[in-house]
Amino acid sequence: MAAVAVVVFSDFTCPFSYVTEAALRRMEDAGEIRITHVPFELYPAPAPLPAGVEGGWEPALRPLAEELGIALRVPGVIGRTRKAHEAAAFAEQRGVGRAMREALFAAYFAEGRDVGRIDVVVEAGRAVGLDPTELKVVLDVDAMTAGVAGAQDAARRAGVESVPTLLAGTGGGARVIVGARPLAEWRAEILGMAEQRKGLED
Repeated sequence: MAAVAVVVFSDFTCPFSYVTEAALRRMEDAGEIRITHVPFELYPAPAPLPAGVEGGWEPALRPLAEELGIALRVPGVIGRTRKAHEAAAFAEQRGVGRAMREALFAAYFAEGRDVGRIDVVVEAGRAVGLDPTELKVVLDVDAMTAGVAGAQDAARRAGVESVPTLLAGTGGGARVIVGARPLAEWRAEILGMAEQRKGLED
């Protein structure tokens, strides 16, 4: 069966996005899906930031994180992620988009660092092989801003309201899936949908 196209709307300060992307990477590595990422900033300016980080999600997500072998802690800070999304878009152009996404998520949920800070984002870029000077210039001059903002605006117009949201499949058989799940459930849901559609077409 051909790999299923999956569009993922997510944010770097969303714990559900964090575990979902880790699960989807497993499926991508197995050749089961091919992923396109779309930025979806939870708190774009000038919307106010929450007063603090709500960690009520941690007990529910801990088993999923352990299954996937990723570190998970409740961060002490929350910030705007526009520059993190811009850096991820730039990294994608340089061929290290996946590594950059992993680095940004790890900086926030494993190390508790503020991925709203440009210095933290640049350091993540350096760790995956990007030229830190070039990346900082790209972020300082807003070279990726229009593309990231346009993608998010298009997502909202299409009805995306929360993250993670997935669009699995293409055409009339595409399915919208919201929220996090164990890896086995992702496989059953996405691949089962693809098998069902294939059966209808045969």
